[in-house]
Amino acid sequence: MSPSASYSEINLPSEKLADLRTISLHKLQAGSISEQDLLLQACIEDGFFCLDLTHPRFSPLLSDVDAVFKLSKDLFNYPTDIKTLFDVDKVSDLKTNGYKPKGRNVVAKDGKSDGFESWVLPRNGLLQLTNDPFSHPPAIASNLHSLCGLVQGLSSAAYTIFSSLSTSLALPAGQRFEDFQRLSCPAPDILRLLKYHADANTNCLPQTPHTDMGSLTFVFSTRPGLQVLPVGTGQDLGSYDESDWRYVLPRPGHAVVNIGDCLSIMTNGLLKSALHRVGPVAGYAMPERYSMAYLMRPEDQTMLRALDSPFIPRTVSNGDDVVTSGEWIRKKFKALRGQKDAGNFDQILTGGRGVLA
Repeated sequence: MSPSASYSEINLPSEKLADLRTISLHKLQAGSISEQDLLLQACIEDGFFCLDLTHPRFSPLLSDVDAVFKLSKDLFNYPTDIKTLFDVDKVSDLKTNGYKPKGRNVVAKDGKSDGFESWVLPRNGLLQLTNDPFSHPPAIASNLHSLCGLVQGLSSAAYTIFSSLSTSLALPAGQRFEDFQRLSCPAPDILRLLKYHADANTNCLPQTPHTDMGSLTFVFSTRPGLQVLPVGTGQDLGSYDESDWRYVLPRPGHAVVNIGDCLSIMTNGLLKSALHRVGPVAGYAMPERYSMAYLMRPEDQTMLRALDSPFIPRTVSNGDDVVTSGEWIRKKFKALRGQKDAGNFDQILTGGRGVLA
C-alpha cells in the first residue's frame, strides 16, 4: 500500500476486516425471533454488530444523520476562542456538554495525547428532560430539529435492542435493560461529534484503545478508521499483537453498534464490551475524518451489578466493588484525562484488560 494513494481507494484484504453480524432494526421491531437470536449471539461473541437502517421507515433518521454531519463541520470550524467558551471540563461534571480540544486525553502509558477534537451534546438538554443549563453556540441552535430527531430515533432503536436482549435473557420486570434507561427520564446519554486531524505519521494513534463506559454506542462515519479487537484474541489475555486489530468499514444506511461496560458488568461479562480504537489504515497517513457516536448510559443511580437471569454466569467476578452508573462514568473520565486519582487508568480504560502500550 502506498501512503500517497487516495484513502477512498484502499482495498483491505478480507482477513483484515472485522466480521461483524448485520442486525435488521426493522426485523427486531417486527418481533423476529431469528433476529433476536442473532442479536444475542453478536453481543455474546463479538460485542459489536452492524445495525441495518435501510428500511424506508428509517429514512428520516438517516436524513438527520446527514444533517448532523454537516453541522459537525460548522462546529469545528468555529474559531478556537469561541470553542473554548464551551469547554466540556468546565461546563459539565459528567462531561455531557461542551467542547474538547485536540490533545487533552492520553493514548498511551508514556503520556502521548490524542489527535481529535470532540463536541458533546446532552440528550437531557436537547430533549429538555431537565432544567440543567444547556449552553451551546448558534450552529447548534439552528439545527435542533435534526439533533432532536437523531437522538429520539437512536433512543428508540436502543429501546428495541434493550427489550430484545432482556427478553432473550429472561430478565424479570424491574431488571430489564430498558428499565434502567427509560425514554422519558433523564440519563447521561450524549451525542459526541468528532473530528480526527490529519497526520502524516502512518503509525499515529489518535485515540487510545478503550471500551465504552455506558451500555450501547451507535457510530456513524464515512471513512475507515474504526478498528476492533475481536473477542477471544489477546484482549482477553491482557496482551495483543498489532496484527489482531480488524477494520470496520463504513456502510451506507448502517450504524456500527457496540456493547459498553455497564451492560457487560450487569451480565457478569456475558455480553462483551470489546476493545476498539480509531487509527490510520496500516501504511497510510491518517486523513481528516469526521464521525459521530451516540452513547447510551444507564440512569445515574443504576447499580452496576449482575442481574437475575438463568443465563448470566454467577462465577465471574466483577472485579471492583459495586458502583453506580454515575460513579463509573466519573472514574472513566478521570482515567481518560490521565488524572492521578483515577486509580489504575489502564485497567479502567480497557475494561480490566490492562493492555495499553
